[in-house]
Amino acid sequence: MRKIQRAPVEVFNIAFLDIISCAFGAVIMLVLLAKNGTEDTERGPNNVSILIDQVLQAQVSVETLKGALSDKQQELKSAQSKTASVTDKQKNLNSSIPRAQQTITQLQDKASSLRAEIRHATAMLNTPNSTDTPDDDVGGIPTDAEYVIFAIDNSGSMSNGSSWNRVITIVNDILQNHPKMKGFQIMSADGGFMFSSKAGQWLDDRPTLRKTAMNQMQSFKGGASQPEAGILKAIKLYKNTKGKVSLYVFGDDYQLSNFDRTVTQITQANAGADGKPIIRIHGVGFSRSNGNAQRFGAFMQAVAKRNRGAFIGQYF
Repeated sequence: MRKIQRAPVEVFNIAFLDIISCAFGAVIMLVLLAKNGTEDTERGPNNVSILIDQVLQAQVSVETLKGALSDKQQELKSAQSKTASVTDKQKNLNSSIPRAQQTITQLQDKASSLRAEIRHATAMLNTPNSTDTPDDDVGGIPTDAEYVIFAIDNSGSMSNGSSWNRVITIVNDILQNHPKMKGFQIMSADGGFMFSSKAGQWLDDRPTLRKTAMNQMQSFKGGASQPEAGILKAIKLYKNTKGKVSLYVFGDDYQLSNFDRTVTQITQANAGADGKPIIRIHGVGFSRSNGNAQRFGAFMQAVAKRNRGAFIGQYF
């Protein structure tokens, strides 16, 4: 039997060399890897610390920028709010101007209509339970008197120039606005009578006598500024008249210094048995741009207030 021939075994064949080569390569690779790992391990912690510091610094910068941004945003909002407020105020102001102008116009319109009410209230001052209805044409003074007396300051300051014509016109207006009048009388402020023969009597209310009186007043001048004298004399002469009596005192000056005593004297002289005023006393004050009628005005306001009367002012 033929013996089978086998190939001889070669210890260092190609396969063995491959294994050796691979093993050697692996060893070299491990050496290289081990070296690189050592260097990275040694350098790693320092690099991380630096990076951490940089990150922290960056975060701080970011927070700082955020704070600055927030401040700027707040300033912007504040500025916008102020701008809006100013704009609103300007709009409100612009819209209020027409309303103010309209209000002024309305007040001016009401002013004229209130004059009659003011005169009415003045006439009714200190006249409790009065039923008198003032007439606007005579300044709000009650016109229910049956007898009317005029005590007129006819001194130079009152009777010079056209001023005296104004006085005559007012006297005539008062006479015309007393529908129940039966008689009248005209005297000076210091107690003299225009018709001296009729002192203490009444002039009958007739158209012809009224006309005569108005004509006579043109020359009725030259008296003194003593309204207290005329008032006291009128009270003395006409206090006992049966019927309602009104006394109108015209003037622009008052000389006496003892103001309160004179007012009290007049009030007591005019009091009836019940203590109430008998004659209704009114004051008509005249003032000029270059004069001073404050003393007369204060005096007659006090007298009128205590004697159921009213005081009205006129301007030359």
